[in-house]
Parts: sequence; structure tokens; C-alpha cells
Amino acid sequence: MSTTEQLEYPYKANAWMMLAGMAFFGGCAAMMAYTALTNDRGLILNGIITFTPDGATRFYGAIAIVSVLFVVVAIAALISSLTSPMSVSLTAEALSAPKNGFARKRTAIPLHEIVDIGVQTIQRQRFMNVYHRGGKLSLAQSMLPNAEAFEKLHAALVASLRRRNGSAPT
Repeated sequence: MSTTEQLEYPYKANAWMMLAGMAFFGGCAAMMAYTALTNDRGLILNGIITFTPDGATRFYGAIAIVSVLFVVVAIAALISSLTSPMSVSLTAEALSAPKNGFARKRTAIPLHEIVDIGVQTIQRQRFMNVYHRGGKLSLAQSMLPNAEAFEKLHAALVASLRRRNGSAPT
């Protein structure tokens, strides 16, 4: 990346994925709530954990509550991405990005404070971990427009650090 080139990409939750997640977990919540309200049997999980009818009802209710919480988080992420559009930018001086998906402002990390960069895959989700003197910043590929933007940002960041340090981060 030359000193005049700047990369900037929107950084927000994918609306279709959030809607799909809301539909899935909303369905799970409804099904588990119905099962909890109509349950009259015990439950055995994987032949290891045995619940009485009352325990099974509580278990189904807990799963329903957790599913509702996932829906609430998805709604919050969708609203946040629509009302506070964020972006990730890389300049010759700094990397600026939201600290997390719900942040309302960006954190600027001067390039001279970055000590390492790594790409991590968890359950087919890729993250760029930027380690700096003040901690770690993780950028999710799913929050960028596409995989090409993720790769281009990673390559430009690695290249700028390589020029500065004379060695290559991962």
C-alpha cells in the first residue's frame, strides 16, 4: 500500500443473515416454549443426563429463553448496522475499525503499535486478529462486504507492516 492509497470498507452485520437467524431462533423459541407448556414427560439427553418431567419442562423453558435472547441480539445487531453504519479503514498511518459489532465509534490503531496479525477460522467463520500494544482487535470476514475485501485488507496490512518491520507477520 503506497502512502497515498487508502482502503475503506463498510463493516456491518449482513441483514439477510440476521433475518435468517431471527427466523430460525424465533422458531426454536416458539417450539421449545410450546414443548415446555405441554410437557408431561421426562427427558434423557444422550443417555447421560436424565430429567424428571418437571426438570425437562425447565430445560425446554431455558432453551426457549436462550433462543429468544439470540433473537434479541440479532435485532440489536441489525438495528445497530442500519442506524450507525460503521467502516474499517487502513491508511498509511493507522487501522481504524469498530472494537466490536455493536460499537458506535471506531478505534484507531497506529500501525507502529501493531505487533502481529493472524487469521483464525472458527466454524467456517474467518477472523483477522490484529495484535497491538493496547490489546487485540478482531475483524470478522462476515461483517465486511465479501471475502475479497477481507483478503485485500489483510494483504495490505501485512504488506505495510512488512515494509515497516522488514519481516512478515502471519
